[in-house]
Amino acid sequence: MNRTYLKHEFLLTAKSKRTIPFLLFIGVLLISYCFLIVPNRETKETFHPDEIRKYLTGLEVEQTQRLKNGNTGIILMTGDPVFARNDYYHGLFSAFLHSYEDRNFLRYLHLRAYYLESDPSVYLHDNSLFKRSPYPVKDREHLYHQTMLRYEDYLLNNRPITEAFLFEKTAFQSLQTFLHTYGFYFFLFCAVYFSCDILSRDRSHRTVLQGLPLSWYRQLNLKTLAAFSYTLLVLVTVLLAGFFVISSQFGFGYGNLHVPIMTAQNTFTIEDYGVISMMKFVSLSLAALPLLVLVIIRINVILSLLLKNEWLVLMLGTLVIFSERLYDPRTTREILGIDISYFPQTYFDFGKIVTGEKNFLLNTETITLAKGVVVLLVAAAIIEAVLFVLSRVVTKRRLYQSR
Repeated sequence: MNRTYLKHEFLLTAKSKRTIPFLLFIGVLLISYCFLIVPNRETKETFHPDEIRKYLTGLEVEQTQRLKNGNTGIILMTGDPVFARNDYYHGLFSAFLHSYEDRNFLRYLHLRAYYLESDPSVYLHDNSLFKRSPYPVKDREHLYHQTMLRYEDYLLNNRPITEAFLFEKTAFQSLQTFLHTYGFYFFLFCAVYFSCDILSRDRSHRTVLQGLPLSWYRQLNLKTLAAFSYTLLVLVTVLLAGFFVISSQFGFGYGNLHVPIMTAQNTFTIEDYGVISMMKFVSLSLAALPLLVLVIIRINVILSLLLKNEWLVLMLGTLVIFSERLYDPRTTREILGIDISYFPQTYFDFGKIVTGEKNFLLNTETITLAKGVVVLLVAAAIIEAVLFVLSRVVTKRRLYQSR
């Protein structure tokens, strides 16, 4: 009976009139991400040949005019001649352009790494970076250190350098970016959506349900398991489809690629950073996904018992996912005097926990991977206890007889 009921609930979720349009929506998002967002994604390191040509043309005009006037100019801060500086940058950026046009990306990488190492102001003094950040200088330094660690890995490990690899568009790099940005919010919203009606959809079959030889709590567990299984199946399918579609365009990349992580908050220099392999980052991030999905679905079951309306459940479930956004995620380190690391919503965006990004954003060291797992397990246990008690109060008869 358990297996039959589980299969029945799984098929109800899969064939729901609400599920099919949402799957089509996910398909559109996947196609957009693979064929529009990833190919056109730009970072600080994205190379724009037309801008470089324009820059070089301007330098050439300026140098010609200075030669004509016999005026080299003086840099007031250093006393160096402007003409010599311009000549240096003309040679460097010409080399950038020629390397890019010749598809010699290894040479381009050597030039770029040398340029950034000799002149960190390329990042630190770029006012266009993190314009809306409350701590723009800190964020620029962070991005600079991450970039230098990536380039160090590329060069020291003699990896074949392609354009897609250099500009972080391979399948593994795209997956890392997805898991480190909005990926987990997408995962959890899918969990909310697929489970928001697991109780309300049965209200038109109250008479049949009353005769099922299953306890009410067991029915809730089987409904949870069906929604949980279906959600994970959809998410795994989406991840694999996206991974292979992107790899067909830009290659797989490397599973042993180094991913920069922040290990401390002491000096705010390169000494506070370390690296882990790409496969370890992906594995640790996705290992938390089943637990997070289970927590969200059980919260939805509780909301369904209390509210009896799928749209209210969808709205409040979504609010739970983004609850961290209700307060400032860069300055709030305590809620009601309790450290933020003891609240489960801190760990919903789990990719940032693995790399230490959450600690960096909050300027703290209390948010750790191990604590995240413990907090989520404790939250799951509390939610389970609440659901067990609530299922005794809001019985099957009470739920389906009320309108």
